[in-house]
Amino acid sequence: MTRRRVTRFLVLFLLLILSPLPASAQKTIDDLCRIHGVAGDENIRRIEQAYVAAVKAGISEDVLLPFVEDILRHKLDCGQMVRVLDVTTRLRQADLPYFVVFSKVREGVAKEAPPAQVVEAAEAKFKTLSESRDVLTSLVALGYRTRDPQNAAVVVSSYIEKGYTPTEIVSQIRDKGIDGGRFSALSGVMEKTVKGRER
Repeated sequence: MTRRRVTRFLVLFLLLILSPLPASAQKTIDDLCRIHGVAGDENIRRIEQAYVAAVKAGISEDVLLPFVEDILRHKLDCGQMVRVLDVTTRLRQADLPYFVVFSKVREGVAKEAPPAQVVEAAEAKFKTLSESRDVLTSLVALGYRTRDPQNAAVVVSSYIEKGYTPTEIVSQIRDKGIDGGRFSALSGVMEKTVKGRER
């Protein structure tokens, strides 16, 4: 073997061992489930199906796989895992900020909350984000333009979590405007259109 060939071989070898494999090649859902104690092939298939649905909805595997690993470490059972992945997928399909559920779940995991409580928090966040979509649709009908739909949904959902009903938010903004009511945080993400400008 010539020196040139040896050098080329070493370069290729180093490239192979130093270049990171894609996340999907490093670990599979099957691997992660078995490592973290999910028992039964049927349970693993259910989690894999929920994972594939989330990827098909448009959630990047680079984001999703580490999230799944985090929550498997927290010992969510098969049904709980599927529920978390389901709400995440449904938010992505509705073009709502699914990453908020990731944050909520990770917050629960960091606080070592019981798994059932983590799932309930994810589903509650799904509910308020879904309700926020209806509020934003109503505000657009009143002549408002959403500059940042994702953050607007987060802001509205936070008001709903504080106890405001969607109807109350819409009626107060209709009567007093965004800045005139209790919802001034929306002024950063929504504005009155020229056509519907308040007097």
